[in-house]
Amino acid sequence: MKKLFITFVLLILVGCNGEEKTEVKTFEFAGEIRKINVIGQGTNAGLIRREIENDVKINVIKNAMQNAIILSGPHTDEGPLYELEVIYENGSKDRIDLWYYANAKKGRFYINSMYSLNEETIPVLIELFESYKAVM
Repeated sequence: MKKLFITFVLLILVGCNGEEKTEVKTFEFAGEIRKINVIGQGTNAGLIRREIENDVKINVIKNAMQNAIILSGPHTDEGPLYELEVIYENGSKDRIDLWYYANAKKGRFYINSMYSLNEETIPVLIELFESYKAVM
């Protein structure tokens, strides 16, 4: 009985030590966005550089990226479709590499870590970027 009790206590202790709270890291922009420059990369290298200063279009991009979840594990070495140069109200800048897969309605971006785009906002984001390709 004593061995059973000790085994039970040890299992509880091991179970308690094994419980780590994992914090989900999400993406947030560094400040208020003044404009976003869209630069074609890879297969979109011929795309004319676009300056987005329209709040509605900035919000499309912001909504797709805001609170996106950081990805772990290996990533492809496939180059991005676009580079986004985000210019904030205070004059600071971020460069973000962007990938999306229109058929799968999935996407990701890289800025110091790889993030998964918010799935519910991807179709609107894809529509925005595809409209830029149509005007090439």
